[in-house]
Amino acid sequence: MVDGRKEYAAADYEKVKNIEPVHKWMTANPFSLLTSHTLKEAVHLLDLHHIDGLPVISFEQQVIGLITKSRLMKLFVEGKPPETRVGEVMNASVVTIGPDDTIEKAYKIPVGRLPVVDEQGRLIGMLTRTDILHSYFYISGQLQETIHTAETLNVILESAYEGIAVIDKDGIIHEFNNAYCRFIGRRREEVIGKHVTEVIDNTRLHIVSVTGVEERGYIQRIQGQDMVVHRIPIRKEGEVIGAIGMLIFEGVTELYNILGRMQELSRKVTESTLLTQDNLKDNRYFEKIIGNSDAILSVKKMAGKAAKTPSTVLITGESGTGKELFAEAIHHRSPYAEGPFVSVNCAAIPEHLLEAELFGYEEGAFTGARKGGKQGKFELAHKGTLFLDEIGDMTLPMQAKILRVLQDRTVERVGGIKSQQVDVRIVAATNVMLEEMVRKGTFREDLYYRLNIIRLNLPPLRERKEDIPLLLSHHLRFFSEDFSLPQKFLSVNAMAALKEYKWPGNVRELINTVEMLVSLAEGQEISEHDLPGHILGKSHFSSHKPAFEPFSAPKQNVLEEVKDKMLSSEKEAIIQALREVNGNKAAAARKLGIQRSTLYEKLKKHGLIGNVSV
Repeated sequence: MVDGRKEYAAADYEKVKNIEPVHKWMTANPFSLLTSHTLKEAVHLLDLHHIDGLPVISFEQQVIGLITKSRLMKLFVEGKPPETRVGEVMNASVVTIGPDDTIEKAYKIPVGRLPVVDEQGRLIGMLTRTDILHSYFYISGQLQETIHTAETLNVILESAYEGIAVIDKDGIIHEFNNAYCRFIGRRREEVIGKHVTEVIDNTRLHIVSVTGVEERGYIQRIQGQDMVVHRIPIRKEGEVIGAIGMLIFEGVTELYNILGRMQELSRKVTESTLLTQDNLKDNRYFEKIIGNSDAILSVKKMAGKAAKTPSTVLITGESGTGKELFAEAIHHRSPYAEGPFVSVNCAAIPEHLLEAELFGYEEGAFTGARKGGKQGKFELAHKGTLFLDEIGDMTLPMQAKILRVLQDRTVERVGGIKSQQVDVRIVAATNVMLEEMVRKGTFREDLYYRLNIIRLNLPPLRERKEDIPLLLSHHLRFFSEDFSLPQKFLSVNAMAALKEYKWPGNVRELINTVEMLVSLAEGQEISEHDLPGHILGKSHFSSHKPAFEPFSAPKQNVLEEVKDKMLSSEKEAIIQALREVNGNKAAAARKLGIQRSTLYEKLKKHGLIGNVSV
C-alpha cells in the first residue's frame, strides 16, 4: 500500500508543469567540506546542523564530491578510522544542477541531495528532495487557487464595503464596483471604458499606473468630501500593467474614530507587547534598506542569516550602495546587539594615526599623547561590532596587525606592554576587488581568508531599477517633511528619466539628487525640466535645458532665469499637447498628467485661451 501511494503521488507530480527556478527553493551558501577534513569533522557538522549530507569542494569552491550519513555509517562498519580524510573516501560521482534550471528538471534526477553550482562549477546552494516537494505543494496550491480566481474576484469587488476602481496602464477603467458607483452616483456601464480622470475627481490613479509607486493613505477630495484612498500599482512579470484605487473610509471623520479606538486598544496591550517592541527595533534597521527587487531581497535574506552568527562578514559593492547600513542592520540583529556599534573608515584616517585609532595608546606613547592614554576602536567595540569600512585601503603593515587581532582576539595599545582580551564581531567592507589585490600582493592572502567567511555583495542601483521609484518616493516624502514643505511628487516624464539614468553614485547619489530637487523645484510637481543636465543627457527624455544645473557657474538673477525658463517650457508643452490632440482640452490634460481645471488655469496664465492654432 505504501508503494502504491508513492507511485500515485509521483504520477500526479509528473502531470504538473513546475517551472519554478531552483534558486528560489535551494538553501543558499550551504555548509561544505574540504578534502582535507576528517570523517570525525564531517560527523560533527552533520550532527550539529541536522543534515544528512555535505558537498565536498575544492579551494576554488568547485564541487568535487559528496559525503552522506549513510556513506559514513558504511565506512565505519568497514573499519575506517575517524581521522580518515574525506577526500580519500568521498563519492566523487556527483550530479549537480544550475540555479536557473527548473524544479521539474531537478525532480526527474533520482538523487536525494543536489548541489547547485554556477557557470564555473562553484557551489552556491543545495537542493533536497524535501525542497522539491515543498515547491510542488506550493504549485499545487497555486493551481487550485487559480480555478476559483475569477469568481472570487467578482464576489470581492461587488461585496466590498470600500469603493474599488481598476484601470489599465493607459488609465482606462476596467472594473468599478457597486460601492464606488453609489458614491459618485453613476452606473457601472457608464464608466467602464472611460479614462479615470473623466470619472473620479482629483485622481492620480493614472499616474500611479505609469510610475509604479504606490500611494497609501492619501487624502483626496471626491464629490466635495475629503476621502482617504489607496492607489496601488498592478504588476505582471515585473512590469506595471495598471492600478487599483480604493476608498478605504467613508470620509476622514470615520478615520478619526478608528484612530481613537486603536489608541484605546494600544493602552490595553502595552505591557504584553514589550518583547514585540524589541523585535521591531531589530527589524527597523533592515527596513531602512529599501527595495523589493530580487537582487536586494536576496542580499537582505543572507544578511539576516549572517546576523545570527558571530562569524566575520565581508561586504563588497560599489561606493554608495549602502554597506554601512547593512553592517548596522547585521549588528542590531546579532548576538552582539546589546553592545556598541563602532564604525571606522580606514581610508579617511592617515596611515600614521590609524594604528593609534584602532588599538589606542598609552600615556607618553608619542608627543601630544593624551594624559592617561586613550582606548582604541577595538576596545570601544568590546562585546559589540566593529565596522571596518574601506579595508582595501589599509597598508600591508596595518593588515598584519589586524590579522593578529583576528587570530588572537587580543589588542596591545601603542606604547603599551600588556595585551587586552577583546570580544568583537568584525564586519568589513570595501569597494575594490580584494582578490585582484591579493594577486598583486597589495592585500594579505591570510587576512583575505580571515575576512571572507560570509560574503555579501551589494548590487549597484542600475541592476535593481525596479527599486528606483520606491527609493525616490521614500526620500521625496522624507525631505518634504524634514524641510516643512508640501509633499512633492515627480511627473511621469521625470520619473521615467530618473529610472533610465545609470546612477554611478548609487543610492547615495539618488538621495542627494532628491534633496536638491525638493529644495529647488517650484510647486509640488517636479518635472523633467527640474532635473540636472547630466541626468537628462543620459536618458534622452528631453531636449530642453534643465532648470537647475547644480555644477554651473554662478549667474546674476539666476532665480529669474530659472523661473522664465520653466514658464517658457510649460507654455511650449501645453501648446504641443493641444496640437497633438487637435485642441481637445480633456485629452490634452490627460496627456500632460494634470486636471482639466488645472489646464484651464495654465491656459489663462499664459494667455493661450482661444489663441492656440491647431
